[in-house]
Amino acid sequence: MTRALNPRQLLLLSCTMLAGLVLFATAFFSIGSRGWYGKDSLNLKTSFLDIRGVDVGTRVRIQGMNAGEVVSIKAPENPGAPVVIGLKIQGSYKKLIRKDAVVSIASEGLLGAKVLELFPGSPSSLSAENQDLLGGKHNPEISDILAEVSDMLGKIRKGEGSLGKLTQDTKLYDSLVQLANQSQQTMQAFQQDADALKKMPIVRGYIEDPMQMIVRSNADMKRKSINSSGIFEPGSAILSADGKKILDKASEWLMGFPKDSDIVIAGIMTAGTTDRETLRLLTRQQSETVADYLKNSHSIHKSGWFSRRKVSPIGLGDKIYPGLEATPETESSRIELLVFINRG
Repeated sequence: MTRALNPRQLLLLSCTMLAGLVLFATAFFSIGSRGWYGKDSLNLKTSFLDIRGVDVGTRVRIQGMNAGEVVSIKAPENPGAPVVIGLKIQGSYKKLIRKDAVVSIASEGLLGAKVLELFPGSPSSLSAENQDLLGGKHNPEISDILAEVSDMLGKIRKGEGSLGKLTQDTKLYDSLVQLANQSQQTMQAFQQDADALKKMPIVRGYIEDPMQMIVRSNADMKRKSINSSGIFEPGSAILSADGKKILDKASEWLMGFPKDSDIVIAGIMTAGTTDRETLRLLTRQQSETVADYLKNSHSIHKSGWFSRRKVSPIGLGDKIYPGLEATPETESSRIELLVFINRG
């Protein structure tokens, strides 16, 4: 016994059938469009000694655009002869292809799917015609590169070529090793000479002139003295915990001056050992320690986002320069924070 559909069910069924027909038609024309090239399609041929897995249906691209596909593959008649590939190009791309066009086999994607790249040719050349044979261009693939590398390594093992001779000729290898060792020794000698030169008092005076750094006729000097015993561990250049607090407060004093001023941090020690070079070295290390702490913790060297002002640590040892004389509050061993403000 059949049951009549009510109007609502009939409308729903009609819409479902209509949607199915539309989807079927869309799929049909989408699939068919790939093989439809129009009445003015262009049939061409190209050839390769190795087609590298190209098959009927492989896409043909022109300047990255899908323009056709492979429609036939003809096996060679004799061993070593090229394989002839038939191409069909959509008519809309016909005007782009010249007789000197070239075809190459390319890989795309991780799976290495093949595609034919058709390079149109020069604009001055004649337009390609049906059944024209286009030139084939070989592009090296990973397998070709690996084969060349393997061949090169084989030649090296056999001692062929310059690199092969180097690996096989023990005398030449020993000579190169000896030359490298001599070069290294020469560079070490240069470095030692340079270090020794820097330590010479006379020469170092030219490299770092304390008088020129401290006595400046074109700038006003502001001075703040800090006793070394209050900021360093005894007889060392290591800051104590209390010393860091003292320098934290001193940084506020330094930052109160114009940003374009120069800062000199001088270490002085006029008592203790009679070895002047030792005094100079220790005061130099102490001044560098103070400079590093103030720069790293308080950025006293920064005068802007990208600009920097000069902060120069210097060890004076037991030598006193004008303006740095001891006061009743200072000890014989001290750090002098000097700020030079340019006049005018």
